[in-house]
Amino acid sequence: MKTKKKPLLFRIIQRIVRSLYLKYEVEIQEPIRTEAAVFVSNHAQIHGPLASYLYFPFPKKVWVIGEMCHIKEVPSYAMQDFWRYKPKITKWFWWLFSVFIVAPLGSYLMSRADTVPVYRDARLKLTLQKTIETLDNNVNIVIFPEGKEPYNRYVNAFQKHFVDVARHYVRKTKKQISFYPMYICRDFKKIIIGKPIMYQPEQEMESERNRIVHYLQEQISALGDALPNHVIVPYENINKKNRPHSKEE
Repeated sequence: MKTKKKPLLFRIIQRIVRSLYLKYEVEIQEPIRTEAAVFVSNHAQIHGPLASYLYFPFPKKVWVIGEMCHIKEVPSYAMQDFWRYKPKITKWFWWLFSVFIVAPLGSYLMSRADTVPVYRDARLKLTLQKTIETLDNNVNIVIFPEGKEPYNRYVNAFQKHFVDVARHYVRKTKKQISFYPMYICRDFKKIIIGKPIMYQPEQEMESERNRIVHYLQEQISALGDALPNHVIVPYENINKKNRPHSKEE
């Protein structure tokens, strides 16, 4: 798949971010299959998407919330997802910050980066179309499916319907597809890729959702648990002093 050269401003911002941000090392537990796959990771607030975008070692596109690609939709989404736990007395500041900084900058970057916007409305078909097209061109998809309900100290429970991508992909292309667990650890500056699970198209869809999601949640947690003690960066934007440690009793 040929990719267009990014605009000059985008390339300048990317170089600045890369120079200022942490440099991650990638560990792979077994050789990656040659066909494109879906890589599923903990979100770790900004660190999951940013580390994946900058240091994921294979061709990829990253799923991003569709609202972040449209300047008018960013502020409401940011207030709900980014700044939800901020004190009420400061909410006015974060609203202005969302409108004048996050919205123009975020929408510019997200709409020009190697991303697939994810929508939860009638535009969902665009998400599926772009995802299948990307995979069929042997480019991987990276996603962060955590929801708001806790699962364990490493991840929140996953939103299950991302697995449906496999059904649509197999039906259209007749190719197999695997899901890889991936754990991103800010403390050790590591992206760890575990062993994949393959989608089984002959099985009932709800059963496959549950099987694959359970495997990924457990394997991502195991990848984190295998590391020495470290601070876990949760999905929620909570105060640093309240973040859990991996070896807490």
